[in-house]
Amino acid sequence: MTPEVKQRIEQIRQGIVPKGYKKTKTDIVPADWKESPIGEYIREYTEKTTIPNQYPVLTSARTGLMLQTDYYSNRQVTTEDNVGYNILPYGYITFRSRSDDGRFRFNENRIIERGVISYFYPVFSFSEEVCHEYMLYLLNFSIYRRMYPYAEGTAQQVLSLKKLGQLKYSLPLVAEQKKIAEILSTQDKAIKLQERKIEELKRFKKGCLEKMFPRKGQKVPEKRFPGFTGDWEQRKLGDIGKARSGVGFPDAEQGGVTGIPFFKVSDMNLDGNESEMTVANNYVTAEQIAVHRWSPITELPAIFFAKVGAAVMLNRKRLCRFPFLLDNNTMAYSLSSTKWDADFAKALFGTVDLTSLVQVGALPSYNAGDVESMEIYLPSLLEQEQIGGFFKQLDNLITLHQRKLDEMKKQKKALMQLLLTGIVRVRL
Repeated sequence: MTPEVKQRIEQIRQGIVPKGYKKTKTDIVPADWKESPIGEYIREYTEKTTIPNQYPVLTSARTGLMLQTDYYSNRQVTTEDNVGYNILPYGYITFRSRSDDGRFRFNENRIIERGVISYFYPVFSFSEEVCHEYMLYLLNFSIYRRMYPYAEGTAQQVLSLKKLGQLKYSLPLVAEQKKIAEILSTQDKAIKLQERKIEELKRFKKGCLEKMFPRKGQKVPEKRFPGFTGDWEQRKLGDIGKARSGVGFPDAEQGGVTGIPFFKVSDMNLDGNESEMTVANNYVTAEQIAVHRWSPITELPAIFFAKVGAAVMLNRKRLCRFPFLLDNNTMAYSLSSTKWDADFAKALFGTVDLTSLVQVGALPSYNAGDVESMEIYLPSLLEQEQIGGFFKQLDNLITLHQRKLDEMKKQKKALMQLLLTGIVRVRL
């Protein structure tokens, strides 16, 4: 970022209008940008279905537009009596007009020639007076917060196309819009390419897990490193380790930044915890531990996972190499140091389906005894080290690509903030 841009950002932050800019009721924007209601450029499309399932049914979600059969795992939930539903042609835009949090996602049909969408999803296009791609970036990433006052309702907010059209915003000339959209589109293509790389690596890992661990009913895997023969040993997890549930974590004790990590399920989502638990949102001191008589997990390494609630069904596990505490929605399985290689254990647990232990009830759950009763097959420590080392390298590669992706997304977000507000102008 140039000193000129930094100065402009600081001026605008302070409410100072830089040279070549003007102040509107809501913004400081380039002097040549025109403020207009968004509705001036919206063209509603109102064609409806006349017969059931006239076209494939679509779902517009925050992750994008997709066939409803893909969104709901090969089942269509929309009633077959979908006469009167909106038709969404290729290149047209839709959004769910009802939101529980006031956030609306606008998606363009780029997948099929014509599709069917619920009448809760308005369909429209933009006039030739604006750049179609630019307006999509604007709606989804720049002015979405300004839609809140135009949405009606309390528990569930409703944003009609008419109300959306009343929102005013300053736009550059079409030529500048197209240039900005081109720059952001290039960023999107690079991000999608990086996402594909990660998905390919994950598919490769999944294939390796299937081939390098014994299938059900087998005592040896399909693929082995050279020099290893003989059956793997069948063992119960309780014979070669110990499962332990977490404890209650009072709100008053949370928020600490020093001491031993106190893990929750949500900590698995933190940067750096993609495969191993390295950071936490909460830490507790030795004094807190003594007062509450907590017993940190010191039998290490250990595998950390959810034991109750919806998170159980995600079947996620993480390796822990350092002492920690865990809350009562989670569980840890401590590995016997004489029987396990830590990296092998992490890979093996990637093949273990903990959801098979779920007890019937209001909430998915299982207990320590359920985990310890599970049977697995275990090779020699030497073979474990070979397998564990292989998957450790693979996990490190996936993590490296994921961090690159995260950085690319941050850069794109920063770029959008500069370009869509006019803080940085493009050369035409």
